[in-house]
Amino acid sequence: MESSEAGSLPFHLRGAFAPVNEERTEYDLEVSGTIPADLAGTYVRNGPNPRSGHSPAWFAGDGMLHAVRFEDGRARWYKNRWLGGPYAPNTHVIGYAGRLLALVESRRPVAVTLELDTEGVFDFGGALGRPMTAHPKRCPRTGELLFFSHAATPPFLTYYRADASGHLVHEAELDAGVPTFMHDFAITERFVVFYVFPVQVGDFRSPVPIRWVEGMPARIGVLPRDGGSGDLRWFDVAPATISHTVNAFEDGDTVVLDAVRAPRLLHPHALHRYRLDLTRGLASESELDPRFLDFPRVSPRVVGARQRYAYVTELLGFTPDGGFTRTRAHRFDFETRRSVLHDFGDAAMPGECVVVPRAGSAAEDDAWALLFVHRADGSATELVILDAARFDAPPVARVYVRGRVPFGLHGDFVPAARTA
Repeated sequence: MESSEAGSLPFHLRGAFAPVNEERTEYDLEVSGTIPADLAGTYVRNGPNPRSGHSPAWFAGDGMLHAVRFEDGRARWYKNRWLGGPYAPNTHVIGYAGRLLALVESRRPVAVTLELDTEGVFDFGGALGRPMTAHPKRCPRTGELLFFSHAATPPFLTYYRADASGHLVHEAELDAGVPTFMHDFAITERFVVFYVFPVQVGDFRSPVPIRWVEGMPARIGVLPRDGGSGDLRWFDVAPATISHTVNAFEDGDTVVLDAVRAPRLLHPHALHRYRLDLTRGLASESELDPRFLDFPRVSPRVVGARQRYAYVTELLGFTPDGGFTRTRAHRFDFETRRSVLHDFGDAAMPGECVVVPRAGSAAEDDAWALLFVHRADGSATELVILDAARFDAPPVARVYVRGRVPFGLHGDFVPAARTA
C-alpha cells in the first residue's frame, strides 16, 4: 500500500491497527531474556480483523484470536485464527469451564478450544437466549461467572450468574427504564454494580449502535448477587460514560467503584472513583488521575475485593473519530495515587496488560504482566513479560512473533492446570 493511500485510511485500518490477511502457526518462537518456569499456559487476545481488509469502524471487524502457548520455559507456538461469521465476537476472550469464550456484546459467546479451534455458540446448555456482555466477571472466591445482557427493547437489562462448571444458576430481569448501553459492569463480594448513563442502545446492525442522549439522568445500580429487580438500588451521579471497569469492592456499608470515565461519548477517559453509601443512599465521585487512561486490568485474585494496583494503558494523540496514535503502559497505585511507567520507546504501542499471579503467591503484585507491544508503523510485534512488582524494570522476556499482530482489545491467560 502506497503511503498516500495509507494516510487517507481511518486509524483502524493503518499502522499498528492494520488487519492481517492470513491465519498463521509459528512454532518455537525466538525469545530474549528468560521465560519464567512457572509461567505455563496460554495467553490469548481478541480483536477486530476484517477479512476483507476494510470495515466501517474499529469495533466492526471480524474477530481474530492471537495466542502464545508457554511450556517448560519456552514459547512453544503462536497462532492466529478468525472466528466465523460476520461481526464474529471481536472484543474479549476468557477462559471458563475448560474452554475459551470469545465475546462481543451483540452476540452470544462462541466457544473455542485452547488450540483456537472454533466449536460454536455457547449458550449455557440452552439457558442463554440473549446476547452477553463482552466483560463478564470471574469470581476468584467461587469460580462463578457473573454477566448481563442489554437490549434496545424490554427487558432492557438482564443479569445472570453461572457456576464454575458452565451451568446458569440465576437470572433476573431488571428495570433499567431505558435502553441503556452498558459495555462493562462490576462485582464485589456481595453485590453486582450496573451503569445507566446517557448512552442508549440503537440498532445492533449498525457498526456503532449507540448515541448520547442529552439531558438523560445518570444512575448506578447496586444489586445483591442473588437479587431480583425489587432489590436493585439506584444512585444518582453526574452524566458521563464508563468505557471499562477497573474493579469494585466493599468498604463497610459503602460500595467503591473504580472505572475509566469520560464526560460524554468520544471524549478522553480518566480514572474515576465512585463511593455508593448503602446506608444513606448517596453517591460521591472524584477523579483519581487526569490522564487519558483505558484498558485497566487488576490481578484476577482481587476482582471484587480491594485492589492496590491497576495496570492501565495511556492513550495519546486522540483523534475526533475516537482513535489514538500512541500508547504507554502504567501501573497505577491506588494508595499513593501515583503511577509507574514502563517506557517501551516512542515508536512502541503497548496494548492491554493481562496479570498472571505466580503459583502459590500471596502478594497482589507477585505476578507477571503480559502484553503485546506493537510498532506504530505496524512493522513488528512482541509479546512482553514484565515483573508486575517491578513494572519499570527491563522486561523479564520478549517473545518475537515473526508475523505482525494488529493492535487489539482484550485477552486472558489460561494456566496449564486448567487446560486438562
